[in-house]
Order: sequence, then C-alpha cells, then structure tokens
Amino acid sequence: MGGMSVHGNRRRRSLALLCWLVFAAGLLVQLFSPHLKVSNGAFVIPSEMAAGRNAIRLDEIVARQRRMQLLSILLTVSGALGLAFLYRDILIGAASRRSSEPMEGPARDDSTQSQKPDATD
Repeated sequence: MGGMSVHGNRRRRSLALLCWLVFAAGLLVQLFSPHLKVSNGAFVIPSEMAAGRNAIRLDEIVARQRRMQLLSILLTVSGALGLAFLYRDILIGAASRRSSEPMEGPARDDSTQSQKPDATD
C-alpha cells in the first residue's frame, strides 16, 4: 500500500508543478505581450510599426492583442483553478479551522500578558 502513496504523491506533485507552470505562463504572456496605448480615445501606433513599408492594419493589431489577452486569461485562470483544486484540502481546512475556533478575540490578547505576570512588576 505504501507504493501507491508514493506514486500518488509523485502524481500530485507533477500536477501541482504543471498548474504552477500554466499559471506562470499566463502571467508571462500578459507581461510580455505588446500593450496598445490609447491616447485621446485613439490607439497610439508604435513608431517601429509605423516605420515599415507595409500598410498598418489596425484591425489585425487589435485582434492580435485580444488573442493575447484571451490566452493570458485562459492560462492564468486554468492554472489558478487547478491549484485551488489540488490544494482544496488545505484551503478548506484552513477556512474550517478559522470558523470552528472559539470567539475569544480579546481574551487572546490578555492571555499573552497573563503568561508573564512578573514582567509587569
């Protein structure tokens, strides 16, 4: 039975690594994609694009930007959902521990003082 847990653990680690890589890829796509600047309600064409001999196809530039945004969103969200699914026990456990703790907020502050009664003398 121990062999199955080793394989399960290895599979879980590889899935977590894959999810982190997909999440990071989405962030990298967003970071390195060319961002169109808008000034006075119009797109600002970068000088390197305007310097070329070919005609500027603004519709293609905007379509490419939208595809990059969509790719970034899909990668980032799917990576985040995968991570949330893999770490659901930790996430749910932390939330349930917080909700099941007794409501002793102010008493905890006092308990640190009562641990060292001689410190105030």
